[in-house]
Amino acid sequence: MKLVGNSAFGRSDMDMSRHTQVKYESNEDKIKSRIEHFTFHGFDELNDSCEITMKKRRLNNKNPIHLSIAIYQLAKLRMLEFYYDCTDFYFDRSDFQYQEMDTDSAYIAFSCNNPFQECVKPEQRDHFKQHKYDWFPRDYNTEVAKFDRRTPGLFKDEWYGDAMVSLSSKNYICYLPDKSYKVKVSAKGVQQSRGRNEDVLNPLGFESVVRDRICNRITWKSACHSSGTLWCGQTMATCPQSQPIG
Repeated sequence: MKLVGNSAFGRSDMDMSRHTQVKYESNEDKIKSRIEHFTFHGFDELNDSCEITMKKRRLNNKNPIHLSIAIYQLAKLRMLEFYYDCTDFYFDRSDFQYQEMDTDSAYIAFSCNNPFQECVKPEQRDHFKQHKYDWFPRDYNTEVAKFDRRTPGLFKDEWYGDAMVSLSSKNYICYLPDKSYKVKVSAKGVQQSRGRNEDVLNPLGFESVVRDRICNRITWKSACHSSGTLWCGQTMATCPQSQPIG
């Protein structure tokens, strides 16, 4: 059901007006004809051929975009409620620091290993015990815990580590310096499969951006097949050099 829900949400948020068609042509007359067409959007030269982007002649904006907007806004509202009505209410500001926040997640640095047992303000501990399950899944029973972990609006542990480097939105790394050197990396738009860019997407790579104020370079590869020909491309991009969040 989670996959079904996510698929419906992603589909309803799709901007149909940005859809285009890509054509590959090597004949000069056909290239000229497509460029002069009213749906022409742009083109790139590929050796002895051209990649031509055309806008669609007809658009059918049938997706319920208002559904996705409501979900996004409610999710952001819940994240703000968690900060002001839970974290900032039960903890002293000297005991926590927000490292990174997304639409449905927050990475927080606490001053103790078990913050919800040790760092809660003494005068708020009774109140926290009474309202704990307004924010977190019930943990006193295995069956209800499994049910609550799928309940929208409740927060659960996603990652636990000793260090984090946050460069920008959706561009961070969390790591636990143990024997296995467990790492969680988020770098939106950067290829990570099959070990790609692993020489940059590691703790040292992220730390060098903060420590040395440099921009690391990443490799992006793509390939497309058209009319029996395989086109391969390789471009270089740079990691953004920005003020670290934490």
